[in-house]
Amino acid sequence: MENIKKIIDLIDTAIKIDAEVNIMWWEIIADFYDDKVDYYRWLIFNSKDWLTNYQSELSEKYGLSSLKIKYTWASWYFIELSKNQSNKAPDIFIHKQTLVNASRYITIELKNFEQDILEAEWNKSSREYEIFLEIREEILNNFDNIKNIWDKTSFIDFISTMSEIAYFNNYVKPEVHKKYDFQVLWWRHPVIEKTEKDFISNDLTFTEKKYVHIITWPNMWWKSTFLRQNALIILLSHIGSFVPARKAIIPLVDKIFSRIWANDNLFLWQSTFMVEMQEVANILNNSTKNSFVIIDEVGRWTSTYDWMSLAWAILRENHDKIKAKTLFATHYHELIDESKKLSWVENFSVAVWENEDNLIFLRKIIPGWIKKSFWLEVARIAWLSSDTINEAKKMLKMLELEHNKISGTQMILWGIESDIKIVEKKEEIKKESMLEKELKKIDINNLTPIEAINKLNELKNIFLK
Repeated sequence: MENIKKIIDLIDTAIKIDAEVNIMWWEIIADFYDDKVDYYRWLIFNSKDWLTNYQSELSEKYGLSSLKIKYTWASWYFIELSKNQSNKAPDIFIHKQTLVNASRYITIELKNFEQDILEAEWNKSSREYEIFLEIREEILNNFDNIKNIWDKTSFIDFISTMSEIAYFNNYVKPEVHKKYDFQVLWWRHPVIEKTEKDFISNDLTFTEKKYVHIITWPNMWWKSTFLRQNALIILLSHIGSFVPARKAIIPLVDKIFSRIWANDNLFLWQSTFMVEMQEVANILNNSTKNSFVIIDEVGRWTSTYDWMSLAWAILRENHDKIKAKTLFATHYHELIDESKKLSWVENFSVAVWENEDNLIFLRKIIPGWIKKSFWLEVARIAWLSSDTINEAKKMLKMLELEHNKISGTQMILWGIESDIKIVEKKEEIKKESMLEKELKKIDINNLTPIEAINKLNELKNIFLK
């Protein structure tokens, strides 16, 4: 430990607190550590005063008010006179360059100064680098001791930090085992719960007979929270940490795969859908029975039927061949009906409380599925106008009738209906739309009672036939 203290003292004494990150700038050795470095720095620092005095001396001695001493990387130090005073240049001025509005000169005295400064810069840089190599060598000679101390210190830091977090946030010790079953009760997201006052905890259970969970719920902002906190709790348990739950029985996991979101890669000319499919391919090609997978609405970047076909194929590949513990979030309810063909799938949904006036997403995961996406409710929460939402409702009804029709019968979200009923519904929707337009044309403030009765009777005859 004494050697380590000496290294620390050496670095504190020899290296500048604000040392240059790039060593090639040669400003790394602290002041008053080395006499030679201090001397060269003194020469360089005081060079500004010498130049100022020398400029004033020449200007006064030869009556040259425009005289300036300048410096460039290309020309180094030189004397510059304006065009009007160039003819007054004394004999000691050696011509160097003529410009449009000025002339440049040097003197033997200025050239000697330039040489001294350049040598000081070079000598300072060389000496700083020499000292740096000496310090580096001293550190390398003690590397084993430093590495040993670092390992122990970092481990203590890790354990103490994890212990503090577990104690103040009511974490529990997970039971990590080699079997397949997984059970976590009342678990939370370790980060989000710190900012969310009323964080809703949930349970999660996997068995060898139910290892794929399809989760249907509205596409709200906390869906990713639900998916990711599962991966996080597994990760925490595998690095030796306690976990944010009341009880946790977690099997050893070889890999964690996440397909939550995708962005395009313009540099490689890859669309968002291509990037997403690459991520899915990585999951299917590399996951095993001992992996944990979270997938969120895979295929959303393509058409509806393409999406459902891909989602089904991906779901079945994992279910039949890979058998990884999987959370598969979706808002396409057609997958629920298809998933009944799969033996080891279990359906879950988010609890929703609603009445005629209100809708509340409870953020609690419950067994079973929902047959409603609540897209329009989500849009309303996002403050879309009532006109926009009403128009969306009309279009939704029309699309449900058009796209679910199958020769003679049609399969829609809530059941099977005949072609006759389809036509009736379409006519009903058209009538409702026409009635709404007619009602908007009526100016009730300028109608007499008898005109109002006549108008009502007219609409009744048109739309209630």
